[in-house]
Amino acid sequence: AVANVCGFIASTLHRGIGLIHFPTTLLAQCDASISHKQAVNAPHGKNLVGSYYAPIRIIVDTDVLQTLEDWLLPDGMGEIVKHALCQDVDLLTYLEEYDGALNDPVFLDYIVRRTIELKCEVIDIDPKENKEAVVLIYGHTLGHPIESISHRMGTACCLSHGQAVAIGCVIAARVAFLMGLAEESIIERTEQICAKYDLPYLIPADQSVDRIMSKLPFNKTWTKEGTMMALIERPGKVFNFDGHFKCPVDDATIRRAVEQTMAPFGTIIKGSGSSGALRKNKLSNGDLASSTITTPIGSPMEKPGEGWAVSAGGSCPKGDC
Repeated sequence: AVANVCGFIASTLHRGIGLIHFPTTLLAQCDASISHKQAVNAPHGKNLVGSYYAPIRIIVDTDVLQTLEDWLLPDGMGEIVKHALCQDVDLLTYLEEYDGALNDPVFLDYIVRRTIELKCEVIDIDPKENKEAVVLIYGHTLGHPIESISHRMGTACCLSHGQAVAIGCVIAARVAFLMGLAEESIIERTEQICAKYDLPYLIPADQSVDRIMSKLPFNKTWTKEGTMMALIERPGKVFNFDGHFKCPVDDATIRRAVEQTMAPFGTIIKGSGSSGALRKNKLSNGDLASSTITTPIGSPMEKPGEGWAVSAGGSCPKGDC
């Protein structure tokens, strides 16, 4: 978030000033700072206001990762898993077989270096992600709407970016299978690598399938013919669709994949999003009126994915909280 905000300000102040990134989280070192894209969020979704503006220098020191809170490492692993799934099967295998500590300095140094290499390989030749660098949006087409919705007041689970991308990767794997582009085993493999690194692979049950679908038109890959998605045909291999790397996917297929990825009602998914901490602080300080405090009480909806919330002051229309 800091890198994106600072990058956007640098790109607009005096029509552009020098930008130097010194990322201090795993997510920033592997993703947010290694980019020409600078953006901020808007009410309708993520990264809706932004620019393409390259930093003049990026300084990465993996030693600072030893100072992070525990939840920030799995958050960064969401993007690393994404790169492994769509760009480097050897990295994926390494992550699957690794049995050491997540904060091991040697492990972190290797995965940060390798992920930066993978990202630079594509943004150097395609900085605006029109062709080869489309791999970078893998997991984001649905991950972004799910993340955005989870930050709304009234949702029980506030997801971090890495968590949402992990869920988005599972949905993308389901889409590829439903379209006959990949074997079903890619879904299980994606779920297993997410689980290993403490990343969710199911959509929180308090989210609404309809609301997720309604967010798709705010994605720049959306067209009237369908949502353009990066999909993999096998680990490390992005599907090439007529010389392009974006596959048009109809809403019915996406909806089916989303429905199949919904967590059963009652499943607890521990969100790590920053808005969750902010929300908790507001509640504990009594800054919010009691009528706005939503709690998971009452009977569940008929099926997961319909959306639910019950407030202390009365019922809240499902999907509207």
